[in-house]
Amino acid sequence: MPIYIYGCNHCGSELTVSHSMTETMEDCEVCEISGSLTRKPSMFSSIKKKPEQKQKVGDHVKSFIEEAKQDLNQQKNNLEKKND
Repeated sequence: MPIYIYGCNHCGSELTVSHSMTETMEDCEVCEISGSLTRKPSMFSSIKKKPEQKQKVGDHVKSFIEEAKQDLNQQKNNLEKKND
């Protein structure tokens, strides 16, 4: 549940309360005067975006497969030269 900060217009106290977004507080818990609270802006957190990948995972796999094919062809050619 979100945390809200309320300030009392009568006694000046500040309250930090956690409740659902649809609820509001109106009565001060310190001076108990009804309707004296106003909600103050509070700090919020932001979600950082993941850094964009320069290459996708599939691209890494494809490049690895191509390199492996080239290595195998080179080894095959080397073996054929030895057998001749």
